[in-house]
Amino acid sequence: MKPGPSQPDPWLLEASGMHTSPAELMEARILIEPMIANLIVRNGTSADFLRMEECCTRGENAVSMPEFEVWDGALHQAIADATHNTFIKQVFQLMNRVREQGDWGALKMRSLTPERRRAYEQEHRALVNALKDRDEDRARGLIMEHLVRIRHNLLGY
Repeated sequence: MKPGPSQPDPWLLEASGMHTSPAELMEARILIEPMIANLIVRNGTSADFLRMEECCTRGENAVSMPEFEVWDGALHQAIADATHNTFIKQVFQLMNRVREQGDWGALKMRSLTPERRRAYEQEHRALVNALKDRDEDRARGLIMEHLVRIRHNLLGY
């Protein structure tokens, strides 16, 4: 039986049990995420971009940091979904599971100030706009800047 939306892929469930450090996750994200801009520019639909905008709006309107984190994860998944590539979508599901691990959450809560949250929200909006404009180079640069800032805020380098 093929996993559906309510049935997570068994591979993801098994892999999510592996411990991945925040540093390992950031290394992977910096390598992978900028490269998917090409697929989104080519394959993204108006519905994909509307979903990204919805995630941005809900993140901006979140009243708590945990609620913001939910919408931040949803935005990253919406971005992956816009590639229309099943493998990449599963990789992002796995990344979101790792982000739910205790180490990541503890670092994020210690590092996420209201000022940083606002900066992340602005970066998310700029990225979604670049993707909607189908500006691959700008989107790739914005993703890299965002991830480097997150790595610095979480890990200090």
